[in-house]
Amino acid sequence: MTTFAVQYLESPYPDASPEAVRLRLRQACERLPISLVLLGWELTPALEEAVAEETFRQNAQLYRWQPILTGDAHTDLPPEWATLGLDGHPIPGHDNLPEFTFICPNRSAVADFLSERLESVAASGLYQGIFLDRIRFPSPAIDPSRHLACFCQDCTRQAADAGLDLKQVRHTIQSLSAEVLVRSLLGQPDQSGSMLELFLAFRARSISRTVRTLSRQIQSHNLAVGLDCFSPALTRMVGQDLSALDGYANWVKIMTYPRVFGPAGISFELLGLSKWLIRHGLREADTMRLLAEASQLPIPSTKAELAHAGLEPDTLRQEIRRGYELGITNLLAGIATVQMKEIHESTPQQIQADLNSSRAADGLVISWDLWLTPLDYLDMIRNLWS
Repeated sequence: MTTFAVQYLESPYPDASPEAVRLRLRQACERLPISLVLLGWELTPALEEAVAEETFRQNAQLYRWQPILTGDAHTDLPPEWATLGLDGHPIPGHDNLPEFTFICPNRSAVADFLSERLESVAASGLYQGIFLDRIRFPSPAIDPSRHLACFCQDCTRQAADAGLDLKQVRHTIQSLSAEVLVRSLLGQPDQSGSMLELFLAFRARSISRTVRTLSRQIQSHNLAVGLDCFSPALTRMVGQDLSALDGYANWVKIMTYPRVFGPAGISFELLGLSKWLIRHGLREADTMRLLAEASQLPIPSTKAELAHAGLEPDTLRQEIRRGYELGITNLLAGIATVQMKEIHESTPQQIQADLNSSRAADGLVISWDLWLTPLDYLDMIRNLWS
């Protein structure tokens, strides 16, 4: 049976009154058998309670949609918790936004902060699960020579305990060609990058350990766990080992958004890598060929085409298959259904093609978010799955 989930109210939109958000959810449930409602983290108690009541009325489960390793509009994180790149400097968030500025899971004070962050949510009695978002290191795609993280003192100490010298790792990575570095990040390691492989494995263990700890805390409250993960072709870049993470969750959502030009969108990340490779002297044709070979995806032959049109809907089908191959047992495909200028401007026909390509998954997550999703798209989903 297909699972239908919705991400709902990423922010407290000005026109989102308790009555309006209740009505919107009711209208969605009239169109689709929605079983999971993933509710944003910045809402007023009145909005939370309104959605909780309607979710219960619809016999669905309410999850808190909770960022983990980033800040948000209400949480100022200490700058000393920042992830440090290869150059030793803090890695800035996308557009310097706190919700995309990452902290390092290996920092000594971060574990206590994360536990406290989750405890009040888990103990509130309002939720039946928690959907963990931003469980990763920052993406290095815009500049792998600087934004590959983390090289802080805590990471250095923990890596040393595991027999890995991060000073040597840094020196080795800095000596690699741009081509070798990108191929390794996308899953085609070269023998000259063996030290990089050890570092990527160390990072993945760091993320998996953090998620395991948080998952056990959540489950101690008899709550379910969902995970928001990068598209499988890109998970090595951000330290997500899907096989390990799957063991700590009831389900995993993959963010394969073929035409999203914002953080985590697969076209956005690949475009960042393409620009960096070209700046480092690789010809455009060779760059696009390299990315296609390393990612094993049908990437356009020009950077302009990738920037304009993104990837084909069939990318979803391929990444779902890869996700299962990498060990996900209950896989939900994220489908972008909003219109956001210069970030996601897909046509209804393209979204319908995305939906067709996602049918191999165990379910769908209507992504950011239901409040902004045309109800016609929900009718489209119902017609495809009826």
